[in-house]
Amino acid sequence: MHGELSYRPNLTGNDGKLTPEWRALIMEFPNHFMIGSDTWVNQRWQYYEELMKGYRVWLGDLPPDTARKVAWENGSALFGLK
Repeated sequence: MHGELSYRPNLTGNDGKLTPEWRALIMEFPNHFMIGSDTWVNQRWQYYEELMKGYRVWLGDLPPDTARKVAWENGSALFGLK
């Protein structure tokens, strides 16, 4: 099972970092989560840069190997990309 994190209310706190509950879950199952952009309608593209900046905040608070898995490796493996 994989979890995509594009639109998850309460994923982060006011500081932009993962809530303790989400951080614990991702740390326990680092191979099962990936980021997404949730750009299924054209209007969402105008928020893309802001969304990616937010991801960088909480990814930067994870250990580098876990952040790399969530940011890229898990999704690339799921879709058979190198």
